[in-house]
Amino acid sequence: MSTTNDRIVVVGAGVSGLAIARELAPDHDVIVLDKGGIAADTSSRASGMISLSLEPFPDEWASFALSQFRDLDGQGIFSFTERETVRLVPAANADLYTDQAPGGGNFFTRSELEGRYPDSFSDLSAYGGGLVYDGTGSLDALDYAMTLKWAAERAGAEVFRDHEVTDLRVEDGTVTGVETEYGRIDADHVVYATGWKTRELLAEYVEIPVRPLRWNAVVIEPDEPLPTDCPMGSEPTLRVYWRPTDRGNVLVGGNEHLLSDPEGTPMGVEPSFRERVVEDVAPLLSGVASGEVRREDCCPTADCASPDGRPVIDTPEEGPDGLTVVTGLHGRGVMLSPVTGRAVRSLITGETPPFPLVQFRLDRFDDRSAEFDYRSHWGPGEDSSVP
Repeated sequence: MSTTNDRIVVVGAGVSGLAIARELAPDHDVIVLDKGGIAADTSSRASGMISLSLEPFPDEWASFALSQFRDLDGQGIFSFTERETVRLVPAANADLYTDQAPGGGNFFTRSELEGRYPDSFSDLSAYGGGLVYDGTGSLDALDYAMTLKWAAERAGAEVFRDHEVTDLRVEDGTVTGVETEYGRIDADHVVYATGWKTRELLAEYVEIPVRPLRWNAVVIEPDEPLPTDCPMGSEPTLRVYWRPTDRGNVLVGGNEHLLSDPEGTPMGVEPSFRERVVEDVAPLLSGVASGEVRREDCCPTADCASPDGRPVIDTPEEGPDGLTVVTGLHGRGVMLSPVTGRAVRSLITGETPPFPLVQFRLDRFDDRSAEFDYRSHWGPGEDSSVP
């Protein structure tokens, strides 16, 4: 258990690292170090879609994260826009649903969807309806990250970019700090929030089953801005999602797949994904089929997958005392960041969190190798492995 005078070094200034710093800074001496920029890697390219009610996570995670986004709305430069989310249901599957949908959503027939969002959809002829969820929304990931940084620094944290951590310092089985390119920093606790690189960075101390994961996204500008009540949505057979942006455009993302060599794999949206978006997804939304693709994107190096699709947020028993790891966020780092921050605080301080932590434990994996297939979040029977 920590004391209020403990120094904590957080390695990684992405959204997770900044959320951790914000949680701990009010009563700890917190230093955040990143060898690059602030939220300059995967966090900066995140879709900003917050749809925890559709994810296979405990309800307590979703309710806590949503309350935190609502509380932070209007602080710094952050805003959280709440929108309903529609998961389209192919016509052949429509008879599987009644009014009540899985996970607290509601089923609406195609005609009911078109009446509920009269100016949003274009061609829904292939669908019998959709599952509509509330408690979802969107944010600008970079604005969010900078607001977390602002809040952490206001509480006393120090955040440094271009400051590489070169090693973890351990004496007699206990963390004593880190070595950096500029020298040694003493610390009582060290938190590694370093994505898929965590496996290699901590290989001397603990084996973590994670692999690099990449996804693609495109932004399309419609003929006319999408209506303000246009919902976010997803098409599970194509495994894509969309969300309207603040400028009236639409961001379409998906094509999650594992990488064997992310730093040696050229960046860029795969042509097959771009074609799928233009030919199959854009016609679903009003005015988007004839719109222009304004941006193509993917995470600069890679996101990070775990074997079961859930994060590792833990103080591993086999690791040195004082070490906490945050990795394997499986493309859900932004939406889970409030949970991540509070979970790490609970692990370090011994406080009781308002949600379960057992699903985060590293010891849930008997096999710690990185040779696993990608586990999709789209639903049962939809796991996939993409080379």
